[in-house]
Amino acid sequence: MASALGGTDESIPTDVATTDETGFDRVLVAVDGETPAAVGRVAVAEAARHGARVDALSIVRMTASVDGWDVIVERREDSAETALEAVDDAAVGTDVSVSKRLRYGDPAAEIASYADHNDVDLVVIGEPTRTGLRRYLSPTSVTGRVRRASSVPVLTVPADD
Repeated sequence: MASALGGTDESIPTDVATTDETGFDRVLVAVDGETPAAVGRVAVAEAARHGARVDALSIVRMTASVDGWDVIVERREDSAETALEAVDDAAVGTDVSVSKRLRYGDPAAEIASYADHNDVDLVVIGEPTRTGLRRYLSPTSVTGRVRRASSVPVLTVPADD
């Protein structure tokens, strides 16, 4: 490359390395029964792009109103397991390995805790469409709480329209 002084500028590299040393090794995707399929697809795509593995995590929400293992908890477990299977299905045909995890408790706290204690490099989570009464009754979403509580980057995927 010619410089302004008429010579060649050898300080400018002619080839750029294509490897990214700041890539991800472990991607956490948080899902539940209401999570759009796009969230799992995005997590798998990011993992494939970086040569990472995926931890699919679903939290069965436990509240004071849920007393022990009853029908409500069983329904939540079934919904969580279905969501985890959807992430596994999204990885079919790729080289991405998916580990499915089911936990119990407060979703935002469990997601942030899992990310912190398991060397997760990226959290992928859906951005819910919260309108009307739901937005009024619950002004902060799980996604927003995860963003604030997590020490790793959080990628949010908008809800399907």
